[in-house]
Amino acid sequence: MISDKKSIRFHCQNIHLDSGEFASGEVSCTPGEPMEVFLGEETSASIKLPDTAHLALGRVDPHVHFRESAIPSPEEHAEHGPTEIDYQSLVDNIRKANSGYSVRSGCLSALKGGVSIVGAMGNTPWGPVGPYRHQRTQEHYDKQSLVPIIVWPRMEPGAAPIPGHEGKDFGSTFGGSGLTGQIRKDMYVLWKGESVSYHNDQVRADESIEAFRDRLHPDERLLHHQYFDGSTVLACQKETMDIAESAGVSSLLARHIPNGSALKQILDRSKLASFKLPAEIGLDYMYWNQDRLLQQKRETALINYRRPAHPTREDQLALIELTLETVRDGYAIFFGSDHAPHSREAKEFHNGLPGSPGTRNIEHSLQFYCELVNHYGYTWPDIDRLASINPAKHIAQFYKFPYEIGALKTGAMANLAIFDPEVPYQVDEAALASELEDPEYHSAMTGEKRLRGQSLFTVSNGRVFQVDNGIKALN
Repeated sequence: MISDKKSIRFHCQNIHLDSGEFASGEVSCTPGEPMEVFLGEETSASIKLPDTAHLALGRVDPHVHFRESAIPSPEEHAEHGPTEIDYQSLVDNIRKANSGYSVRSGCLSALKGGVSIVGAMGNTPWGPVGPYRHQRTQEHYDKQSLVPIIVWPRMEPGAAPIPGHEGKDFGSTFGGSGLTGQIRKDMYVLWKGESVSYHNDQVRADESIEAFRDRLHPDERLLHHQYFDGSTVLACQKETMDIAESAGVSSLLARHIPNGSALKQILDRSKLASFKLPAEIGLDYMYWNQDRLLQQKRETALINYRRPAHPTREDQLALIELTLETVRDGYAIFFGSDHAPHSREAKEFHNGLPGSPGTRNIEHSLQFYCELVNHYGYTWPDIDRLASINPAKHIAQFYKFPYEIGALKTGAMANLAIFDPEVPYQVDEAALASELEDPEYHSAMTGEKRLRGQSLFTVSNGRVFQVDNGIKALN
């Protein structure tokens, strides 16, 4: 617990202003209080950052998969379900999931990556289906978290919507409930006038993944990526946009867009759509592609990537270029990491088929951003828009923050990412397992040679954490 409200003041030569310009000066952070910005000032009491360091808005990652769940009482289970499982089995499932990855561990990963706010998927054993379970889960996360966490409510057939929130359609993903046809349409009708998001990776309509594997015998590392390819993404996006329009939702967010053609389809549809079409770009797709995956012979690379639709190099370059054009045009586009902290066992191949998808990558957010700046023509103001300002504007529609977010100015919420982009970086899995309190930790970035960027401090609502060597709260 915080026993006092100690203010910490930073002096930096490279403060990222909302205008896209850099300035020298100081920023003061106090737990629970808005930030104060003093441009052009330098005081003896401030922490002097290296000349190469940057002070930017804290990053907002709207797409993580934290695994911890609240444990309901028998009475809550009887009233709110799920009815298909008995109470003791549900509790056993929850305790098993909670033992593998905690809210605290997820928050430590976020802080390591300069992330001050996250949006968590509700796919836990007692996930937020309906208003009661959603509120119960949100309260559980609020009590456990080191940073603000917005729990996205899960859409299910017959489940009441949460007015003013953004429902998550798990029926659109290979890892979800596999809903199709009229059942999925009826689910969207329940959310008429509300916001919805979806994963754009449904299975092929005419062939199972087992039949696909047996027919083509692809490299096991690319089985998912070739089965869930660009054509399946485009088909899923079109189907979902059609359903959303007919149901009358107000906004439809495509999550983890994997290639340029998928982004272009959404941008084209947005010109005539009757609803908003914000776009979330899969952050790891900006670094990983099929060619790079084939080059990786390491175990961690093999077990981390069960993501569908990894782009070819050509598709990846198109996504990188179009994302840059789109953010500079002022469109509501932003990054999401899809941080997915499953265990090694859950990600292993079983009977020739890959396990749970995704990777643990929120802690490497800065290294992804540096890759775009150092090799693809992005500027730090571009990154600020994609990683901080735009996602902050999006999530602020659905969660009440104590102060304005997504703005670096006096009076705004004190969320900061302080980092040095010039420092070489190499993954140390043993150190990260300790720092993140995650004994199952494994990273697909292990062994990557050209990574750059070191996070120094992350500030979340005025609480300052030093993150360059371990993770330590300073106030």
